[in-house]
Amino acid sequence: MKPEVVRDLHQRTLAAVRGERPEPENGGGTVAVEPYLSPDRLAQEARLFKRFPQPVAASSELPAPGAWRALDRAGTPLLLVRQADGAVHAFLNVCRHRGARVVPVGSGEQAKAFVCPYHAWTYQADGALRGVPEAFGFPCLNKSDSGLRRLAASERAGLIWVIADPDLADTDVDACLGPLMDELETLDLRAPAAFAPRSYEVKANWKLLVDGFFEAYHFKIAHRQTIAHMFAANTQIVDEFGLHRRLYLVKSNFERDNPPAVESFEPRKHGNLLYFFFPSTTILVQPDHAQMSTVELQAPGVTKIHEITLLPAAPDSPKALGYWNANVDLYRRTLTEDYELSESIQTGLPSGANAALTFGTFEFSAPRFHAQLSEQLAALEG
Repeated sequence: MKPEVVRDLHQRTLAAVRGERPEPENGGGTVAVEPYLSPDRLAQEARLFKRFPQPVAASSELPAPGAWRALDRAGTPLLLVRQADGAVHAFLNVCRHRGARVVPVGSGEQAKAFVCPYHAWTYQADGALRGVPEAFGFPCLNKSDSGLRRLAASERAGLIWVIADPDLADTDVDACLGPLMDELETLDLRAPAAFAPRSYEVKANWKLLVDGFFEAYHFKIAHRQTIAHMFAANTQIVDEFGLHRRLYLVKSNFERDNPPAVESFEPRKHGNLLYFFFPSTTILVQPDHAQMSTVELQAPGVTKIHEITLLPAAPDSPKALGYWNANVDLYRRTLTEDYELSESIQTGLPSGANAALTFGTFEFSAPRFHAQLSEQLAALEG
């Protein structure tokens, strides 16, 4: 991190642990319950998700030129292929003839061509249409315009980010991720090793999960069996970068009466850095590794979670494997506490107990997120 950023975090953290409120005093508010329950709202949000970069795989899953992976994300069949020059290209995994899935879900290492199982239209690794059986039957076919539809993609922080809307194929993904990604990659995350990926469902609206990312008010209660003792009570520092954010969760080792000097202050030692990329991706940077979590919309009350642990290097011994597994286990137990509470909230939303959820001033980041989300949805509809 830049020295001026470190100095700023130190100054604001010191103020926070001494009882000063560095964040907006009047930033709380309410958020209506209805958007957490509405199928129509979820459909709008799903359209919006396809317009923003989403991490869909780890770079290490495509280790060399010719490696490929076919997967579904956000209701869209995707095909990722590492090209001869080392770049990863992303395509819609949909044949341009009659729309069949070209490649079944899976992965491989030597992509020379992809053959549609319906009529054997064949595509090169770069997505170009190579061959059409009995091509005389398609006298007007322009092969140069009939390759797999390309998607905007980029590799950042050891992850492959894709914009799933083919009409945005020329979008600069790096520009969308912005300077926050540049900062994140300075934290030993330019080429991390992917570890312990998993996907699972939570019976709660995705926005409830995001709400939990944006406040430390719940730590001492919800996480009293796991991580509460590690962190200062209800203390975090928030910075916005457009729609994205950096949140700094202050640890209890940043002592009120004996704080570290600015010269010896290490953000990763004295807190956790949580990087949020709109609309739903978080990368939690801990002292020696990071955890990526992103969501996939399923239903108003169901969300699919995708996680990848990002390590400085792949474990090369039983001791290292045990160490990293213990870290992953603590992270997952902590998230389970969060997600069980989100499921509890979801069951109560339709009851009519609340027309809106209430957020305190120190929880200001959540209603701020909802306002930004509504603005983006309005722009999409407009």
